[in-house]
Amino acid sequence: MKQEFISLIKDGKLQPSTTNNILKVLSGLEGKRVRITLEKVSAKRSLQQNAYLHLLFTIFTESLNELGNDFTMDEVKELCKTKFLLIEVMNVETGEVIGQRIKGTSEMTKTELNLFIENIIRWAADYFSIVLPYPSEQLEVSL
Repeated sequence: MKQEFISLIKDGKLQPSTTNNILKVLSGLEGKRVRITLEKVSAKRSLQQNAYLHLLFTIFTESLNELGNDFTMDEVKELCKTKFLLIEVMNVETGEVIGQRIKGTSEMTKTELNLFIENIIRWAADYFSIVLPYPSEQLEVSL
């Protein structure tokens, strides 16, 4: 069983309603071992970031294919995720690394996504000589 509570901290304390809810759950766990984790809630990526990321992968895919490749956008996205989002999986009991997995973009905060985007832009430029636009750059589309 996993319970998640989100609360604003004020004067070093949880909101009273959150404290009450936590105490109710704890009373049902009498005699059991529990894991308590505190984590700052951060904003997930925005709709603008999603749209930009889709555009970035579209441009990158087209540019790579102009170099003689035959990639789909999903393949390019997976290449980028494998290169920049490989994370270690730990055994929480022992702290031992038991493997690796690719972090999903949906798991990322806005800051993490910005770093991911920056890494893709630099990799495209350094390795493939492909110039990808930064989010703040205005693109002109020819029709």
